[in-house]
Amino acid sequence: MKLISTLLTALLTCSTFAAEKPNIVLFFIDDLGWADIGANGSKFYETPNIDKLAKEGVNFTNGYSAHPVCSPTRAALMSGKAPQRVGITQWIPQPSDIHLPLKEVTMAEALKEGGYTTGYIGKWHLGEKENQLPDHQGFDWMRCVNRAGQPASYFFPYNNKRNGAFWDVPDLEDGKKGDYLTDALTNHALGFISENKGKEKPFFLTFAHYAVHTPLQAPKDLVDKYKAKSKDVYGKTKTPFTEDRYGTWSRGRQDNAAYAGMMESLDENVGRVVELLEKEKLLENTLIIFTSDNGGHCHLRGKHGATSNLPLRSGKGWNYEGGIRVPTIFYWKGKLQAHVVDTPAITMDIYPTLLDIAGLELKPEQHLDGQSLLSVLEGKEPSAPLQDRFIGWSYPHNHGSGHKPSNAIRKGKWKLIRFDAGEKYELYDLSDDLGEHQNLAKEKPEVVAELDQLLTKWLKETNKK
Repeated sequence: MKLISTLLTALLTCSTFAAEKPNIVLFFIDDLGWADIGANGSKFYETPNIDKLAKEGVNFTNGYSAHPVCSPTRAALMSGKAPQRVGITQWIPQPSDIHLPLKEVTMAEALKEGGYTTGYIGKWHLGEKENQLPDHQGFDWMRCVNRAGQPASYFFPYNNKRNGAFWDVPDLEDGKKGDYLTDALTNHALGFISENKGKEKPFFLTFAHYAVHTPLQAPKDLVDKYKAKSKDVYGKTKTPFTEDRYGTWSRGRQDNAAYAGMMESLDENVGRVVELLEKEKLLENTLIIFTSDNGGHCHLRGKHGATSNLPLRSGKGWNYEGGIRVPTIFYWKGKLQAHVVDTPAITMDIYPTLLDIAGLELKPEQHLDGQSLLSVLEGKEPSAPLQDRFIGWSYPHNHGSGHKPSNAIRKGKWKLIRFDAGEKYELYDLSDDLGEHQNLAKEKPEVVAELDQLLTKWLKETNKK
């Protein structure tokens, strides 16, 4: 009787959908800030399709990227490890020998081993040589992957002779003048879904849009629309900006017409994918994840950038919230009940979460720095590993935004940033100060000491030998 009771308890407490092996579509957006979508407060950009996923799915209000710039976060997504573990702590320039080590068992390889057909489209930025691209890292199908961190152009033929071939986007030679990259990528993504619908094997598609990274280019009708909207909303007032650490300037409002047009195009194309899934009766068996590789691009040295991350501080390239807090949404029609999660989540968590949802065996020796989010996705209390952990960031480099080397750690409501230059410690209570305005380091030396010790130990354990 005791054995029967134990088995019944296990059945009642296990996941309600972990054995179903859903199709998976992972939207991985470039440079999209947490505040760039309406669901997180944007009043200027129009993102109804993304907002619908957030409203009807699970919206992580404390979702984080693994790093404040792209390549390290992309390495963390694929490996389930903190970026420094795999030796990628800066965006990768071209030409370069830096790449995601082939010895890593990527998320795609794990899902492929578990019976999935795997596809990748868009920005990679984890190696430029033939044997370093997605089709050598577990993806059966690959399209439109260039060898750099941004496209040469968002308009056909998607190249620019001044930049060299690294930036040119392949597989789109059949286009025509006026074609827009975000649309063209989606056409290929829809083709992948259509080719794999109804097959015995489920599919996993990583859709890594180049948008909304520079160059800031949008279709003319959208640019004109948002120029008019900016005039209606703000009149003739100039864009405000705020001065920050090391003489940087952050954009004080969302009013860039080209960026807004890129956002609307991105949202429209997310909607196209969801529409096809619904049309093909795949939506009830497809998990959709929507997130970004780092925070919004709000400033460069001496001038403001493309977007505003307010109420968050700073942006891309920094370990302030504006640089690392990103939209994080899980949507599965009929399986995930709509709710908001305030438990912190980070890029590395996606790997074990997908394995867990698909009913596949976890690989804890691979995804060392990720934890499954299954408990909170199901609306339950966070699992013990999620409740007890801290999360950290390491950016030991200068960045074009004006950033100088820093590391950071968050545990509970407390966040400590440790800089190498100038005032060393900044401590914030994120439960009361989301914008990181009040540095409590001098008032709370005991908290600084505790977090500083944890941070030092974590950096020692995770930095590649």
